[in-house]
Amino acid sequence: MATAWPRWRPSSPPPPMSSSFTADPPAEFLCPISGTLMADPVVVPPGQTFERACIQACAALSFSPPAVAADLSAPSASSPLVLVPNVALRTAILNWCDRLSLPYPAPLSPDTARDVVRRLMPSPPPPQQLLHHEQRSQVLSQPPPSPPSYARTRNYYGDDFVQEETTQTRQAGGSLEEEIMDKLGANGTGPAEQEAAMALLRKATRENKELRRQICTQRLLAALRPMLLSGDAGVQVNAAAALVNLSLEAENKVRIVRSGAVSPLVEVLRSGHPEARDHAAGAIYSLAVEDENRAAIGVLGAIPPLLELFASAGAEYLARREAGMALYHVSLAGMNRSKIARTPGVVRTLLATAETRDRAKEADAAALRRIAVMILANLAGCPEGRTALMDGGAVAAVVKLMRNGSAASGSAEEEYCISALYGMSRGSLRFRGLARAAGVEDALTPMAEGAGGVARDMARRTLRAMRGEDDDVAVTATGLLGRQWDDGSVVSEGLVSIRGRRPPPHRGNHVGTSGSNTTQF
Repeated sequence: MATAWPRWRPSSPPPPMSSSFTADPPAEFLCPISGTLMADPVVVPPGQTFERACIQACAALSFSPPAVAADLSAPSASSPLVLVPNVALRTAILNWCDRLSLPYPAPLSPDTARDVVRRLMPSPPPPQQLLHHEQRSQVLSQPPPSPPSYARTRNYYGDDFVQEETTQTRQAGGSLEEEIMDKLGANGTGPAEQEAAMALLRKATRENKELRRQICTQRLLAALRPMLLSGDAGVQVNAAAALVNLSLEAENKVRIVRSGAVSPLVEVLRSGHPEARDHAAGAIYSLAVEDENRAAIGVLGAIPPLLELFASAGAEYLARREAGMALYHVSLAGMNRSKIARTPGVVRTLLATAETRDRAKEADAAALRRIAVMILANLAGCPEGRTALMDGGAVAAVVKLMRNGSAASGSAEEEYCISALYGMSRGSLRFRGLARAAGVEDALTPMAEGAGGVARDMARRTLRAMRGEDDDVAVTATGLLGRQWDDGSVVSEGLVSIRGRRPPPHRGNHVGTSGSNTTQF
């Protein structure tokens, strides 16, 4: 055989294969730890995929290799490692093997996986080097005659310079953490002490940005998780509100998700105290603003309870908006769009919200309608979403929104409606019949003939697809949105970036990288 066996099975003899095989496996099929084709891929927070045996070996050896974002160096019973099978990726790997007539990959044995991980672990330093390191540590631990100027002013987290009270804030953060841990760690701690500790944390983190950064430690987050699951309403509400405050800082968002806080938040969404549910939705929204967190939030089951809260007519408006914006940001991750599309009744629920009108609170209803259409537009970016939308009557419903004034001409809502129609039109013969029946041509022609812009180009392409005139619609939309809009990107995100649109503003101060975030409590 002329072709060598690929690098992903270095420890096995090359089996016979077709000489026509010349391509290496796609990088996403390989475990980042072992470099081998994954037989049992699993997802770990915050959304990375690894071979199950490798990630279990890392946890067993308390080692976090550079490829692993999660902290595996200190496993505990209170925060067990969550492994979610990546069924979609495993199916893709098996299909790839079938297509090339290759044998399926075999799972690594625990011993083999441990050997792989041990090879990645740094060797212990020789005795002389260790002694030198200890002596050097002793020297470094001695206080200098006078502190260097940058030590008084430099921000621990980055290149920004802050005022001298940063040092005082760190000291305050440390003492506050100790006070909270003392309240929670005392023998016989009851709901009253727990509520006092959570109320103290909530109040302290409400205004002080620097304190929020300093106090968001793994130790504190580990103590906060069980408080979210407390049966006492006061404890649960204050814990959820405190977590919202901590999540406002960009530096804290990934740290909170990696600490295992999402699962308790999801549980609060499902069955928590009503006020705690509101805060949990706000916390998940704040965490989902960070794109690194979105896959993990979807994997850990946040989508169904968020959808339920967003659609609940009896819930407070602000809670519904938090849940809706959390869903919108979560749906920016491709794997989550498929999850949302497969959620029973999702299209019917979103369309019902998009059509809701309330004369007494029309501004609130309009904001919820807009969020619903934003999510619908994102769903049109994946095959499952397009199918679910057309099954749920979204073509006619979106046209109705454009005609009855819910999506006013020139508004962001109208652009999201157009992007949803454009997404459903991609390579779908079924769309043509539905579009003709719904009157898509009449609805889009004014926009297609109007002034320039992304919405006009999408309207024109949608009309050409509807008439069967544009064969490349399903291939690429590069140039419309400044990126290739395939199943891994989002139309509505492109509209936001090009038009300068932003999601509905949040109450309170806006903090973080996205320009929109949740409020302080």
